[in-house]
Amino acid sequence: MDGQPQFDISKLSMSDRQELNQFLQNETQKSNIQQTVHQLTDICFKKCVTSKISSKTLDRTEEACAQNCVNRWLDANLAIVKHLEVVRGSQ
Repeated sequence: MDGQPQFDISKLSMSDRQELNQFLQNETQKSNIQQTVHQLTDICFKKCVTSKISSKTLDRTEEACAQNCVNRWLDANLAIVKHLEVVRGSQ
């Protein structure tokens, strides 16, 4: 297909399959975290950085806005996680 040799996973031992599965789960989690951070960065940047970028630092209002944006985003995600835990516990 893409020039990469194909590997038959069925030839792996059970412990190797489990290790590969764990590795893939870990990499998926890392990818999800990276996507989330990129989304947060994009949202807060678009909301808070409104002036022309002319220096390596944000001005005071932009910095305060970005800090507030990140804090509110984290608060919202924490509330969602807590709600999901409650829902999961009631099932």
